[in-house]
Amino acid sequence: MNIFNQSRFNLVLCELHYTPIHGKTITSCPTIEGHYILIDQFDGLTGIILDDLEEYAEYDTDEETDDDDEDRITHIYDIQDLYSNEYAMLITRHFPHKTIRNYHNIISKPNYIKPEIAECFELPTGEHIAIIKTIWIKIIQRKWKKVYAARNHIIKCRSCPSSLSTRQLTGKWPSHCISMPGLKGMLSILSK
Repeated sequence: MNIFNQSRFNLVLCELHYTPIHGKTITSCPTIEGHYILIDQFDGLTGIILDDLEEYAEYDTDEETDDDDEDRITHIYDIQDLYSNEYAMLITRHFPHKTIRNYHNIISKPNYIKPEIAECFELPTGEHIAIIKTIWIKIIQRKWKKVYAARNHIIKCRSCPSSLSTRQLTGKWPSHCISMPGLKGMLSILSK
């Protein structure tokens, strides 16, 4: 597998490979059905397709032309809307997937095609795939929410008059509010 962009992580749109839609040849990767196929890569700041970014730099906003849409810069949300509309028409029928049992439930979600942070690869067979990394952001947010709630609980316990008097007399917090959870070790449960 080759990484085919300069940066490791990119803003992308991708979809699960489905042979009746995307096709498969004898030269295709045998496990392509389990991968996310790359729709396109976008600039993280502007949301413009990376191929169109050079054109955007040269694009002059003073020139107003009524030409056809050839000169129009494509934005991530334009492509997302296009694919979402296509999948809205597809979900009326049930499609069995070769490797993913709940494929129909996945594509039925309104946010199936959405901007993702992913690592992009080109397989030796020529297909471009994406390994989604956005899930880690969601996991960290979920874990931090629990840590934040625990921190608020400890602060509330330490504000109690009995805890304050124990601290004043012994120089230590009571055992039920001695440790303040933080970022360190927050994801240690995932390594088990």
